[in-house]
Amino acid sequence: MKGEKKMKVMMRKKMMGRKTAQCARSVGVVALLCAMGIPGCGRGPKTITVGSKNFTEQVILGRMLSLLIENRTNLDVREKINLGGTFVCFNALKGKQLDMYVEYTGTGLTAILNEPPRADPDSVYDLVKDAFENRWDLTWLRPLGFDNTYALAMRRSHAESLGVSSVSELRAHAGELRPGFNHEFLERPDGYPGLAKHYGFEFERDPREMDTGLLYRAIAEGEVDVICAFATDGRIPAFDLVTLEDDKSFFPPYLAAPLVRADLLESHPEVRGVLNDLAGAISDSAMRRMNYRVDEQRERPVDVARAFLGEAGLL
Repeated sequence: MKGEKKMKVMMRKKMMGRKTAQCARSVGVVALLCAMGIPGCGRGPKTITVGSKNFTEQVILGRMLSLLIENRTNLDVREKINLGGTFVCFNALKGKQLDMYVEYTGTGLTAILNEPPRADPDSVYDLVKDAFENRWDLTWLRPLGFDNTYALAMRRSHAESLGVSSVSELRAHAGELRPGFNHEFLERPDGYPGLAKHYGFEFERDPREMDTGLLYRAIAEGEVDVICAFATDGRIPAFDLVTLEDDKSFFPPYLAAPLVRADLLESHPEVRGVLNDLAGAISDSAMRRMNYRVDEQRERPVDVARAFLGEAGLL
């Protein structure tokens, strides 16, 4: 009996040794795969949540990020597209309800960091990149290539009849012009409050608050005379509008770039490379054309995003 017990103990020890060796080999293989950058071997979640703000350009860009991750990694994507304004998306990113969305450097500088505007694109990018990483562990990837700066826009015929080509020249007509702005422009320091202070005048009529999508129709139909516009909006040329020169250099550069949680990039380093393939790929004119196709030609944002990525050789 004693001999049988001794034999069973020896067999159990032998089996445990084999399992330990197998476990060690498995851990070693996983570590090797991660070191090689094989997708899906990281510690983080397998599902990535991609968000966007609530206007056309953002929806298109959000779809682009989703398509790239879905097609070029082993990760799944959950979308929270058209989520809301800047702080809705930013707070969702900080709170880990989002893993990424596209942000603009000028917005990061003035609206989120509350820093005064500055003109140099590289210094603005470096400042927001360092500050966001240090404060919130959020990483700005490389800019996509276009600058969607704010602008004030008028009907071309109206601006020419008044002899207005710059923001400063609006002062002489501040009593008669009817402005229309969206909610963010009315509230943000890089919007109307900061602009009025920087240029030293306000419109005598209270600005009419309207959704961004309605502003262009409103000015085209003569309901308002001056609107806040985005430089890459395809409706500016489509509606024969003219953007006024920011002759006192109020608006900072608004380079678009993916803003991503640093812990996601650490656990899934393949995401950085995939998204950085978009760096410099989207020109102002290309973004303007994509926005126009969605806003005026009623194409689906996901189809426009997929077509661009295909033409760029990224899908």
